[in-house]
This record gives sequence, C-alpha cells and structure tokens, in this order.
Amino acid sequence: MIVQVIDSARHSILLRAAAGVVTGLCIVTLMSCGLFSNRGSANLGSNLPLTVQLRPDSGIVGAQLTYRDACGQKQFLPIGSPLQDMLKRKTGRVFERVLTDETGSLSAPDGYVDTSLGPAYVDLLIPRKVDKSYPATVTLGLDFAYRATDGRVLYSKKIQSIGRGEVNVTAASCEVKGLDAIAQEAMDYVTDGMANQLGTSNNIIDAAQARKAAGPQAAAYTRPAVAAQSAVAVPVPASVDGSATVIFRAIVRTENHNQVLHAGEAVVIEIEIKNEGPGIARAVELSVAATPPLIEGIPSIVSVGDLQPGEVKRLTLDGKAGRVKDAIEAELTLTVGAGSPSVQLPSPKKFVVATKPESDMKAVALPMDVDHLPKQTGLLKQPKAVGIVVGVGRFRESGIAKVKYAVRDAEVMAAYLKSIGGIPPERVRTLLDTHALKDDLTEVLEEWLPKQVDPATVVYISIVGRGVVESTTGAVSVMLFDSTAASGARLYSLRRLQDSLASLPIRQAVVMLDLSLELAPGREVVDGVVPLWGQGGSGKEKIMWMVGNQVVKESNSYDPGRHGLFTYQLLKGLSGAADLDRNGTILAGELCAYTKGQVFKVAQEQYGSGQEPLCFPRPGQGASVRLQPVARFK
Repeated sequence: MIVQVIDSARHSILLRAAAGVVTGLCIVTLMSCGLFSNRGSANLGSNLPLTVQLRPDSGIVGAQLTYRDACGQKQFLPIGSPLQDMLKRKTGRVFERVLTDETGSLSAPDGYVDTSLGPAYVDLLIPRKVDKSYPATVTLGLDFAYRATDGRVLYSKKIQSIGRGEVNVTAASCEVKGLDAIAQEAMDYVTDGMANQLGTSNNIIDAAQARKAAGPQAAAYTRPAVAAQSAVAVPVPASVDGSATVIFRAIVRTENHNQVLHAGEAVVIEIEIKNEGPGIARAVELSVAATPPLIEGIPSIVSVGDLQPGEVKRLTLDGKAGRVKDAIEAELTLTVGAGSPSVQLPSPKKFVVATKPESDMKAVALPMDVDHLPKQTGLLKQPKAVGIVVGVGRFRESGIAKVKYAVRDAEVMAAYLKSIGGIPPERVRTLLDTHALKDDLTEVLEEWLPKQVDPATVVYISIVGRGVVESTTGAVSVMLFDSTAASGARLYSLRRLQDSLASLPIRQAVVMLDLSLELAPGREVVDGVVPLWGQGGSGKEKIMWMVGNQVVKESNSYDPGRHGLFTYQLLKGLSGAADLDRNGTILAGELCAYTKGQVFKVAQEQYGSGQEPLCFPRPGQGASVRLQPVARFK
C-alpha cells in the first residue's frame, strides 16, 4: 500500500510536469546542448514541491552582447538584468519556492539551481548606413545544473536558443533599433528550455516525490543541524536505473587525408559516445573490428565505463596502417555495447578504406609543379578586381585535425590571382592560420571589401581548410583558426558570405572552396545529409561557386603535387590546362568543368574513393558569371 501511495504521488508530479512545462524543438549538440526555438511560456508551471536557491554566476550578472552598428563601431547590449529576471520567473514556475541572494531566507533549500552563460553572440551584417531593415539573429547558450544539498548533481545540461528578427537603421544615424527585442526572444526561449528540462527530469521528480511523501519530517533532511535535533532525517531514495539510449559518432582520419592507407601511415579514430537518458548506461564499451592487417596498435575492445544521463565521453584511438602485398578494399566496423539489457544501443558504423602497398606510392608519375608560375605570360588585366584568399591548416583547439596543405594552397593561389588573374597586389588579401581568425575574415569581407568595390568589380575568394555542416539544415560554415568543436560562435557561415557578396554593388564573384566537411558535433552521424550550397538557380546569379568537396567527408590531399587535390587541379587549370576550347581564354565555367573532371578521375584512379566537385550555377542555367574570364594567354 505504501508503494501505491508513492507511485501515485510520483504519477501526479509527472502529469503536472508534462502538462505544465513548455515543449521545445531540441537538437542535441556535441556538448550535450539543446536548441530551443518554439515555446508557449504562458503554460509553464510544474510547481514541484521543492524549495530551490537560484545561483547565477558572474557571467550572467554582467552578460552583454557585442555587435557593430551601422557605422561599423562596436556596441554592447546589456542582457544580464533581464536574463536574471527571466531565470527567476521561469524557475518559479517549476518549483514551489525560489530563493535568491536578494530575497534571502531563514530556511534552507532542498536544492540549488546553478546557471552560467554559454555562447552569446549576434549575427548581423549592415554593409552601409541607409534607411533599411536587415535580418539579425541572437544566439544564446545556458549551462545549468540542479544540485542536491549534499552536493550530488541530479541533472545538468547545456542548451542554446536562437532569436530571429529584423533590425532597422537609417541614413541619419549609426543606431541599430530592434536588436533588444530579438535578444529578448532568445532569452525567453533559452529560459523556457531550462524550465522544460528541470521540470521533466526524473531525478528531480524523484526528489520532489520523496519530499512530498515524507511530509513535514522531510524538512529535517535539508535544514541546518540545529533544526535536525528534534526530527528524524528522511533520505531521498536512490533512483533505480531506467532505460538509457546511447548514440555515437565516429570519424576516421588518415595522415594524408586522402582516404587511402599506405603501410605505416598514421590513423586516428575519433569517437564521441552520448547517453541521451533517462537512465544510466552501465559498462559501455566500444568494439573495433578491422580486416587484418588494416590498422595496427588499436585494441579490439575499449572500455568506456558508465554514462550518466546527458553525459558525453570522447575517445581518440591512434594506430597505423599495416602492410599489404596488393591493393585491397578493407572494412572497419565500430560497435557500441553495454552491460545492461535496458540500454538501447546504436547500429554499428562501417567504414570502407582502401589500402595500397608502399610500391604504389613510388609508381606514381611526377605531376606538374604548379608552385612555379607558367612560362607563358598571363595577359588578363583586372585593375578593379579584388582577391581574398584564406588558408587554415591548423587550429587553436588542439583536438581539431589539421589540413595538410591548406597554407601552401592559399599562398600559391594568391600568387596566381596576382600574376595570371591580373589583380593588383594591393587588392589581394591573404589570411593564413593564426592570422585567419573569425574577426579577421569578418573585417576583410564586411569592412575592407565594401570600400574596394564598384559596379565593375569582380571578386575572387578562395578558402581552404575545414568546414562544418549542420545536420538538420545542411547549412555549411567555415572553421577559422579560433573556431572550436563545441560552439558555432566562431564559425563563419557560407550564408553570411553569400549575403555579404549579394549586397555589394559588384559585377560578379567567383568563390572557390576546398573544404574537408564534417557534421556539426553532438548528433549521431546521419546518412544522406546534403550540404546546402549556392543560390536558388534562377539564372540571375552573380556568384560562381566552385566547391571541391560537395559531401560530408575529408577532401583528398594530393601528395605528389604537395597540394590539396582540388586546389592542385584549380592551379593546373589556371596555368592553361582548363582552356578547353583552345582559344587562349579560360572562363570560370571552363575552369570549374576541367577541375571537376580531373578531381573525380584522380580520386577514383589513385585513391579508390570518390570526390566530386560542384559547379554552381550549372551549365545551361544562363548565368553570365560562368563566362567571366579568369585567365588569358593570347
């Protein structure tokens, strides 16, 4: 009968929590992060019978958003005070009583809600001061945890929200109006998300159920020792393991980034395993099965241990390719297991890897040396053209894999734009590694570039490095030197690049992208995610996209040419090979068509793995940008 009373109380709490707390769209990210963007805050109100103390850290108290106004000046929007008010109000709709430092209380709480600020940034581009509205987004992250009075963390999570809208500017003022409303929306969403998570946490509901079932005596468990002398302490019962759901993602990286293993070549397998809850996933382990002698030095079983709800563990396995007599196609399989039958496990992941003997490397014919400019003189002169070249081969965060030839690719491409492309040297900007921060790229594209252009300007942009693809939308962003694996705050989206170019009074733009692509961290790799490239294909585009790698995978390095495969073929094409009709002029469409065919052919023949570039707009879509001359020799 006692069990029935406890179950009934728990059932009542669960029903009120489920009915009263807002539901939101949640996308789990690498750092156990959720994205909340839809809600109905008027319905919040779990009223769990607990007294909690809200403890925001100093980052929330002094929180502010940084943005640039219509005159390009840095401005700050304080959000600390309204965010604290929302945290208190939304927490109060979940719990029976909320204490803060300001309110004070003689009674001790049943638990603590600790909050800290996650990523907080504004995505806003105002190219010039005119009477106009511009789209803006505010991204706001929140890290929070519920702690019992004995220090145990009953629940913790990181979430993000996005507020969207338009801001207004005028030609008479630098002021940006309307950003505060967008920030308010982001704060509303993220605090709703926190309330949702706290109000539906099984562990917190267990604590509330125990507090309610124990009645007045439960106060002795959370009150100071002086009050406990006249009462019997009633401990919170330990929660029983429920079912757990485990997901994982894995990336196999080879030393040469070409998806082909040669004897002795270093291999790194990066794995992230997450328990999406609600129970504990116990005795989790990873099984690695490979066709011998595919990879040496990696154990067949790797213990991961227990995973708490929401917990993420990362593994890095280092090995090297074994020796083979003949070229073969081998299979690497990663399988996650657990010691409890209540754990829902993900499907195994299989990777097909080509292996070749050492002799194959020696048999490759020496390629054309594209580092030396062609002997024939480039006759194209573009005094009003602009070149922007970015090469990021290493990153501030050591866990991000390097891109072998990125800096070399960028340096040679910059030289080609000046010599063969006929662009004045002072109108070519080059950003490399530590000088390729997000702020550097933003300054070049959004401050320097608009001052250089007019209706006769052609803009050439080359970016070599690493990119991230959002698994739900396919949106692609470029990683800069200061980008991190855990946050999108330091990425530069291609949509932002496209909008920036589209807003300029230029004739045309040619964008060349040689990016190794991976999914945005935090979700299990989903088959069939298609990166979103280019514009709408209406035939009126003024931007030509030359994409070296159109799917989520590593771009091939071309070691014989000491460049990335795509950039090597671009440079070779600019040297004259892309003059398909032999008329002495290489058009943008010709260059991309030549490069696409060569990359696909070499990748199949030498690496046994497909890499197919993308030319957009495609032939026949009527876009004049495909006819833009990029080199001329007679």
